[in-house]
Amino acid sequence: MDERKICFIMCVNNEELAERSQKNLKQLLKPDGFTVDLQIVRNASGLAAGYDQAMRQSDAKYKVYIHQDVHILNPQFLEDIVRLFSRYPSLGMLGTVGAKTLPSSGIWQDASQKFGKVIDSHTGALQPLELMQPVDEYETVETLSGLLMATQYDLPWRKDLFTGWHFYDASHSQEFISSGYEVGVPKQPLPWCLHNCGIPDRTTAIEKARHIFLEYYGYGKHHGQHRFHRLGSGCSIHPSCELSGTVGIALGNEVKLQADCCLTLPYNNIVSEPRIQIGAGSEIGRRCSLSAVNRLVIGAKVAISTNVHISDHNPAYENIHLPVMKQGVSSWSHTVTIGSGSWIGANTIIAGQVSIGKGCVIGAGSVVVSGTVIPDYCVAAGTPARVIKQFDPDSRKWLKTNGSPSEEAERHAIETVSQPLISICIPAYNCEQELDLCLKSIYSQNARQEDFEVIVSDDGSTDHTEELVRKYQARYPNLHYYRNELNEGTDRNTLKCAGYAKGEFIKLHGGDDYWLPGSLEALYNLIEQNRDCSLFFLDILSNTGVMNRGSGISKYVEQVSIYSTFLSGIIMRRKEFEQIAAPGRFIDSNLIQVYLELSILEITPDYCVYHRKLLTSSDKIAGGYSFAQTFIQSYLGILHYFLDNGLDAAVLAAEKKQISHTFLLWWYNYMLEKNLQQLQPEDFPQIFVAAYQDESYYPELHERLHKIQVKHLNI
Repeated sequence: MDERKICFIMCVNNEELAERSQKNLKQLLKPDGFTVDLQIVRNASGLAAGYDQAMRQSDAKYKVYIHQDVHILNPQFLEDIVRLFSRYPSLGMLGTVGAKTLPSSGIWQDASQKFGKVIDSHTGALQPLELMQPVDEYETVETLSGLLMATQYDLPWRKDLFTGWHFYDASHSQEFISSGYEVGVPKQPLPWCLHNCGIPDRTTAIEKARHIFLEYYGYGKHHGQHRFHRLGSGCSIHPSCELSGTVGIALGNEVKLQADCCLTLPYNNIVSEPRIQIGAGSEIGRRCSLSAVNRLVIGAKVAISTNVHISDHNPAYENIHLPVMKQGVSSWSHTVTIGSGSWIGANTIIAGQVSIGKGCVIGAGSVVVSGTVIPDYCVAAGTPARVIKQFDPDSRKWLKTNGSPSEEAERHAIETVSQPLISICIPAYNCEQELDLCLKSIYSQNARQEDFEVIVSDDGSTDHTEELVRKYQARYPNLHYYRNELNEGTDRNTLKCAGYAKGEFIKLHGGDDYWLPGSLEALYNLIEQNRDCSLFFLDILSNTGVMNRGSGISKYVEQVSIYSTFLSGIIMRRKEFEQIAAPGRFIDSNLIQVYLELSILEITPDYCVYHRKLLTSSDKIAGGYSFAQTFIQSYLGILHYFLDNGLDAAVLAAEKKQISHTFLLWWYNYMLEKNLQQLQPEDFPQIFVAAYQDESYYPELHERLHKIQVKHLNI
């Protein structure tokens, strides 16, 4: 995958239209250091099939799927989408117009809230179509119009479902959302695109595709006489259930409603978003009652026992001259949320403004009154319900609180804050903009702040790094900031940053690397399942989801190779880190992290490699060091140190040969090709020759080195 490449993908059946569109694309400004490609697909059976074929053939990270009748009017279009995607790693796909919530008809134009701008001819004449304008840089939507769809991640197009030219766009939007990414419409002061589409004609093919979409994704799906906002696959609704206002009710896949349940919107005040939402795999017990005038959200895999009443409102009773039943409700703006994995006991009442966290247990017969907030992983009971137990992630035990914190609970709560599971340690220097995005990506994760801490060690930055971090500190108490009075260099600052950690595990992290949605939760699960390992490495180049365990320095070098230099891929157990006798032995090598990794395995040899793309980066190459000194002299020097301390000579020899072919010469060519003077490519030949001239395979390396020099330096 080429992180600095953009590919336009166009399916063509009208050469004249396509030629005009392609001429337009050539006028767009390219971001510095980027290449732009164009893939034309002819004779495609449908847009999903054509787009999927071209997607698999392109190695570009950024892809723009564009109709042949679209002209991009914004000359900075490419710069704008790269900036947005780089700033917001969770933003998977962008388009110029879309619907906030897809209506049950499945047609985005029918939505009550539509965002974006475009000049189009859907009325028969070209004219601006100006919908709602995003307040921020982009507005999240549930579906995009397919006239232009830009992505920074590749997901298969559903060519198995949509074989023609319709509903591929709504389908791909759903695929991105179900994969945990955002779909957005950017703020456009002026329309980015002109779409000479003509008057739309809802043909038989469109209706066929629409019905496939509705059936597969469950929008507007009926159950008996009831039409739901969305009804997921595999739902079970007992015939005795009483349902009203179901157009405002959304059920995820495999939701079960047992006998005599009542789900109602008492005022039938339907809006574009569902009033009642129940997540996938949840079960609602017999004779339960759920009622909403604003919003009632139940997470995934929630079990609700019999005779439970849940509502986001209470009756109003202030006017003594009217029967209470005639006075309506006390509030129209309250919200009830119940976190995923929770269990609600029989005969419980939950009413008003209530927030119940993930993995909670509410005791039978409890009354959860308005204003109650129950944190994640708690047991609550009583009238009114109070927390009586809370899970302590540090001790891995449930602690009794008896309704108010006991001395033991307070002590463990303090320990939980001071000793989180993970310390995310960020050594920073003059990377204000990148650090802003990094912190934003961390705090957008679905994770309790008690479970992790963030440490920023500022190596005497001269930009606004301190001001930025202080802004985040005002909102997040688990963020800690330290500043070096003088610039001490990357290695010293990395050691200092790790030394500030109080977590059980230390996650080293570069300030220009960003977390993708769900990454922190995945990391928790990885550590929980492999807690005996002293070291974890995140292989973000492979996205198979496979986890491999191993033991010993030699196996680790064989498996991870030179990618052990990737700072953000390293998670160390603090217990072993603190046992390293001389942590500064390779200070100023620019690769202190490699020495720390191998030193930890010398103490406790068990490690884990996780092949999943949890992170992305800004792709900015800051430099300021010699590539050759770092990745030849320093890397091989550190490996040589461990020859008598757990590293086999044969493994070192194989590693040295492998990186010469697959890594070092490739980077030398790339540095010259992209003129990366900040990596001091002039050092490379001398250092490379000195390191490899005595090897039997050196003549082959010398020939490849010479070809690169001839190509770029005319030597």
